[in-house]
Amino acid sequence: MKLLRLLVVVALALILTSPSLSVHANENQNLPHLETDTTVFDAFSDVSENPTLTKDTDIDALLKAAPELSTHDASTQNDPYEPNDTIDTAASIPYGSTIRANISREDDIDWYRVHLTAGTDVAFLLKDIPSGTDYDLYVFDPSLNYAVSENPENQDEKLYLSVQTTGTWYVAVVPYEGFNPDEDYSLYVGNAWRNGSYSTPTSMTFNYNATNVGRMLPHQTLDLSNQPTIPDTALVTSITFYTASSSGNWGNQVKHIYSYQTGRWYETFVGLNYVLDLPNNLVLKQQWPITTSVERLFTSTASYRPGINFAYRYLID
Repeated sequence: MKLLRLLVVVALALILTSPSLSVHANENQNLPHLETDTTVFDAFSDVSENPTLTKDTDIDALLKAAPELSTHDASTQNDPYEPNDTIDTAASIPYGSTIRANISREDDIDWYRVHLTAGTDVAFLLKDIPSGTDYDLYVFDPSLNYAVSENPENQDEKLYLSVQTTGTWYVAVVPYEGFNPDEDYSLYVGNAWRNGSYSTPTSMTFNYNATNVGRMLPHQTLDLSNQPTIPDTALVTSITFYTASSSGNWGNQVKHIYSYQTGRWYETFVGLNYVLDLPNNLVLKQQWPITTSVERLFTSTASYRPGINFAYRYLID
């Protein structure tokens, strides 16, 4: 009896480690042609000594606190962060929180300071700019290299930066046109990414029989390119399959999923549900060809309908 058990264990080990059990993605399957635009968004900016400016803001005057930018009497302003009209009087703000303040004069500049750590992706979001005004956003690193967001009118200003220098960073909210002491803007400085997930049972059915054991079946496509519940900036962090429904019995199943963005198939390991070796820049909103294969069929036929879960990260907006 012990010898029989040992033989069974050895046989199972050989089955699970045999290279013939993994059906490679370039076998028994024609790669689909590109069908969708999967251009990777490039939302991140860099700081530099002289970034391109679209407006006539005088950066030297801004940094040197020229007379026209001088601090005024804070008692006349309904703003808890005043006086903060110069870089030297920049108000300290918490990381990861939204603050509210206002521009009370034509020459009112609001300066803030925040400690950032190298290796962090940070969002700087200036929103709720009052109607009839035009405020712009300037972000300076500890060496006073800077990045700018200068959208027209009261459109939101957004900067996403991969922080390279640990230390005190500065944020300036500058009124290009108009001001409103009675309406606050909002300013957020914090983590650029949030996490999300999208899960769905598919309508795909894959049928196994004696003629297709060991082969990748013809692919079917899950189209997420226009899925409104997924943020446009979503990047895949993991892909996991689950069984939505099935019939029959099989062994050594592999699931395969293709990305038009990279032109590659990705697959699960034998018997597992999570997809291996995904790159970190896969755009979620694209078409996803999916297929599967089995190496053992224990009934004359079988069928498999997959469900799929995508975990992703997306830029806070």
